[in-house]
Amino acid sequence: MPGLKILPLAAAALIACSTLAIAEELRIASWGGVVTDANRAAYWNPYEKATGTKIIDDTFNGEIAKARAQVQAQSYQWDIAEMEDAEAVAGCEEGLYEKLDLSRVPVADLLPDSHDECSVVSLTSGTGLTYNKAKMENGPQNWADFFDVQKFPGKRGLRKSATITLEVALLGAGVPKADVYKTLATKEGQDLAFATLDKLKGNIVWWSSGTELVQGFMSGEFDMAVAYNGRVAGANKTQGQKLEFVWSAGYLIGNNRWVILKGTPKAKAAMDFIAWATTPEPQAEFMRHIDYASANKKAFPLLEAEYLAYMPNTAERVPYGLTADLAVWRDNLDTLTERFNAWASQ
Repeated sequence: MPGLKILPLAAAALIACSTLAIAEELRIASWGGVVTDANRAAYWNPYEKATGTKIIDDTFNGEIAKARAQVQAQSYQWDIAEMEDAEAVAGCEEGLYEKLDLSRVPVADLLPDSHDECSVVSLTSGTGLTYNKAKMENGPQNWADFFDVQKFPGKRGLRKSATITLEVALLGAGVPKADVYKTLATKEGQDLAFATLDKLKGNIVWWSSGTELVQGFMSGEFDMAVAYNGRVAGANKTQGQKLEFVWSAGYLIGNNRWVILKGTPKAKAAMDFIAWATTPEPQAEFMRHIDYASANKKAFPLLEAEYLAYMPNTAERVPYGLTADLAVWRDNLDTLTERFNAWASQ
């Protein structure tokens, strides 16, 4: 079984020799469902076995406010959190996270833009237009279709978050993929995004986690949604679903990133974990359990071909992808989140 080869003996010995890596507990916030299942199989369990450090995982939906509250109170529910791009870069600038010891991370082997001074990518996903082919033989093929309730009546599943939802709204308004973030950075572009969302008022079912997303499809709450590629793949492969992810409509390439909460007494133990988890073997094992990509280029040659079928960053799919502009979200995250939450609650 590949998982038995995850931790090279030399790496295990190095970590075991660290006096700070043998902390009794390390608390990590992840996303639940199949993401946490894959993390547990590839990272938590092998690391725990090799070092004696007990990993305690918690589930969240990427809320930066929860990390901020812990840092401000100096009361830590987590040591590491798996933040998305926008929350990682904004929180770093705000001083919510520790600076990483990048001398311990194999940065030369990582894909471009996979790390900064506070974070390193834990997974790469695609978020895009998805419909239930069992219910809709000819579903929406582009974002204009998705926002056209006359052509495609019925409920839509949308993520209850400003990030991703506002980008999708601009694509639905006809903004070219290359101009989405330039547009979103302006007041006029922000107004356009919310005006486009207005078209779906009364037709939105909000989801806040990948588990809720899949349940919405399975229960028939909606037959069209903004969806994570890994959750779509998992539902099709293990739950008998026939969900169609429309790559050619344009999809958002996004990352989760490991960060260490500023001031946690387990900061050095957390760094030990991140140093190990960014090596090729555990990253390849992660991709065997879920259809999200890892950051280490050397992990991909370790993978069997069957595991590349749903990956979001293959050569034929990347031209349809839109990578987040972190500077735009750094400058607008709080104001757009506040506006979005007010709009969604109306």
